[in-house]
Amino acid sequence: MNLTKREFLSLSMMGAVAGGSRLAATASSTGGAQLAAPVAPARPLKVCVFADIHYHPGSWTNDTPEFLEKVMARAESAGCDMMIHLGDFVHNVNTPLTKDYIRRYNEFRVPGYHILGNHDQDGTPWKQTTDAYRMPDGHYSFDKGGFRFVVADPNYFSETPGAYIHHELGNYFRRGKGSTINWIPPEQLEWMRDTIFNSPHPCVVLSHQSFERPPNGAGVMNKEEVQAIFNEANRRWPGRVRLVMNGHMHMDYLRVLDNILYWDVNSANYQWFGKKHTAYPADYIATHRGAVHNIGWKEPLSAILTLWPNGRIKIEGSRSEYLFGVSPKDAGLPEFDSNGRYTRPVIQSADMTFNYA
Repeated sequence: MNLTKREFLSLSMMGAVAGGSRLAATASSTGGAQLAAPVAPARPLKVCVFADIHYHPGSWTNDTPEFLEKVMARAESAGCDMMIHLGDFVHNVNTPLTKDYIRRYNEFRVPGYHILGNHDQDGTPWKQTTDAYRMPDGHYSFDKGGFRFVVADPNYFSETPGAYIHHELGNYFRRGKGSTINWIPPEQLEWMRDTIFNSPHPCVVLSHQSFERPPNGAGVMNKEEVQAIFNEANRRWPGRVRLVMNGHMHMDYLRVLDNILYWDVNSANYQWFGKKHTAYPADYIATHRGAVHNIGWKEPLSAILTLWPNGRIKIEGSRSEYLFGVSPKDAGLPEFDSNGRYTRPVIQSADMTFNYA
């Protein structure tokens, strides 16, 4: 059987879980000054990760709070220390339904953190959204359980070279011809470098858009500058940046690049297609007007991420079925995106240990 690189990586990672073994990646070190080693936590850190739940009543598939409740119940039953949603939580933070939805997450027994997605500010100014999500800014960092979480914000577009406009009130839908999208502005690049370089802990970087995908609407335009920060940090302090996570593309994909795990986290809810389909029941489409652009999942997808100080990263994924049993192929839609990544209701599992010696 001929396998693509993606298929080989996915099968190898899932096989490692099934066999109880661990994949290893070896880092090269060029030395550099070391910060004082922090005291290792007594136990690993456990995080519930999910993305792109897109609560938007009357539009997309699965537009009730039930999907969120199921994800939070998993986080609690797994004994997670916290939850992370990787962007596109709601489309307007100011409606009565979305206010209650956000409150459920913000006030849940397991602490929850937000990352801004491109759609979170569709109906509101940027500052109103960060206030509702209890974020200090679009980009920020926090330390938890012996790790530093670095939250990036690439929700900027540019119509003039060197000038960057943040998403709010759906303005990026109206951007001019020839504009570019998904930027980390220079000031945020400098903040990211300082935050990572001065961290007393290994870092996990969180973003809605990808620092691994090509910059074609999916990836960040200046991702090479961002990757250079990660790689320079790891040359100085091996293992400083260990994991980089994103949502946005509603795809399941893992890639090890420069001894860092890049994780493209699948949507909790559905995949979106520009082409309409009529494969869902007419009465469902009548109450979910955007579902003609969706291939949805029957149950929500999430993952339990466990991080160890020694470099072990474990992902316990999840698997669902297609809503109404309708796959992209059944609806006359492509199964793969332009990067060859597969639309399916799965977050794969993996268990890896990286060597930072």
